[in-house]
Amino acid sequence: MKKLLLIEDSKLFAKAISRELAVNNYFEVHHAATMAEMIELLEQNQYFVAIADLVLPDASSGEVIYKLIGLDIPVVSLTGSFADSLQASITSLPIVDYVIKESRNDITYAVRLAELMLFTQGMKVLVANGCDKESSIVANHLLPYRFNLIFVSSLEQAKAELEIHKDIALVVCDQQLANDGSGLDLVSAIRNEHDELALPVLFTLVEQGPAFDAKLLKSGVNDFVVKPFSREELASRLVTQVSNRIRYKQIQNYAETVDRYIITSSTDEFGIIRSVSQAFCDISGYSREELIGRNHNIVRHPDMKNAIYKELWQTISAGKSWQGELKNRKKNGTHYWVDVHIDPLFDANGIIVGYTAIRQDITDKKYIEELSVTDPMTGLYNRRHFNEAFAGVSAEVAQSDGYLAFLIFDVDHFKGYNDNYGHQAGDDVLIRIGGCVSAFAKKLSALAYRLGGEEFALLYKAGNQQQAEDVAESLRAAIESLEIEHRYNSASAFVTASFGLYLKQGAAKVSETYKKGDEALYQAKESGRNRVVTQAAIPADVQ
Repeated sequence: MKKLLLIEDSKLFAKAISRELAVNNYFEVHHAATMAEMIELLEQNQYFVAIADLVLPDASSGEVIYKLIGLDIPVVSLTGSFADSLQASITSLPIVDYVIKESRNDITYAVRLAELMLFTQGMKVLVANGCDKESSIVANHLLPYRFNLIFVSSLEQAKAELEIHKDIALVVCDQQLANDGSGLDLVSAIRNEHDELALPVLFTLVEQGPAFDAKLLKSGVNDFVVKPFSREELASRLVTQVSNRIRYKQIQNYAETVDRYIITSSTDEFGIIRSVSQAFCDISGYSREELIGRNHNIVRHPDMKNAIYKELWQTISAGKSWQGELKNRKKNGTHYWVDVHIDPLFDANGIIVGYTAIRQDITDKKYIEELSVTDPMTGLYNRRHFNEAFAGVSAEVAQSDGYLAFLIFDVDHFKGYNDNYGHQAGDDVLIRIGGCVSAFAKKLSALAYRLGGEEFALLYKAGNQQQAEDVAESLRAAIESLEIEHRYNSASAFVTASFGLYLKQGAAKVSETYKKGDEALYQAKESGRNRVVTQAAIPADVQ
């Protein structure tokens, strides 16, 4: 961290300045209340910039300023009033500026001048002036800011330097250039390539009148100063332009960071994409050209239910914000998860004109969550997921006219299979059955489980008992039709399973549902295996 030397004998002002310096905390601040203390600090430290009171108890004739200038330390001078007898001589010195201590705003200005030096040191400034003497005057005025000054006298020289030095940050351009063009010609050439914020232009000219002043501003000049001008006037306008450009670059850098790392998009009122960040493109695999003008459905994953998007659209079209987790599909067919926050955009009359969305990539988080509720062998959900998801599924079914169907089954004589074919072959059987169950679940929008060992389950909605039993019988037949040899199965020459089906109308409890399904499964085994037994908590007249 660079060091700043604060020289101020007033405890009140010293404290106020230190507090203001702490806002951005750019400097390590050393304080001296006298010239003697200052000299001691100077012997021990190298200072980047100084904020110095003009008059101290032991230095009443500006010795402090002369000492700092002699050591080539940029100085922001503090003074009590315009009445100081030293004012005229001090302002002619190569200091950054002087500040009269009258209000808190003056303290803030002094601190911002010192902080500005962090940015102006080495900053490239193009000085375009057809008169060498005037260029020298401008250079002397700019010297305390430690700019990297590039001098040209003609339009073509200026264009050439701008082409070579892409990092020129400011142009100080005079009305009169050499014979190949005017200062306005240079401004026009600059504005063809750079806007007013990207490359500010400070124009110097002899007084022309209000009409010409207006023409200057319309041409793209950021500000102008009329000759002959004082160092203070040029410095004040220069500081404004440099400060504006620094803020512009900071905002630009922030915007670039947001574009690179934050997944954002905006749409019109119909949901058509109007802009996306680079981060959106990176995670989705689509280019900006492929996304802009399309509906957000382009990244919608088929696993997401219509009800989620219906609720989302109803919320934001009512002028409210919506937040939730969405699974999206990449261009290559894989998926990613995002936590989304969507806000409506309104015009001056309160009418919705579009929507903006900010997303956080939570794919890793969802993957970890998925691992905790997923059976690693089959990819089906596990018992933990069953216990956590059951209440929501039951409540959803209870609100409809349908029935909750819990189908639990296990592989017949699986121990005999493992003992005779080997555990690897047994694992292969479980994986193939898991694939079969998963396919059924996808068709039914059901939840498929491996509850443990050779025990599986399917949780789904059925219109009536017959529909539920048809699903169960189809799954039983599908497993047997895999035709996996099992010579030790009493029910078939192939691998089979026994099924218990429990049906419930209205709200159901997880413990009761599992118990009833398990009882039905036991009955299926006892009655010969490779079959479905149903227990139904449904009135007989609606079965």
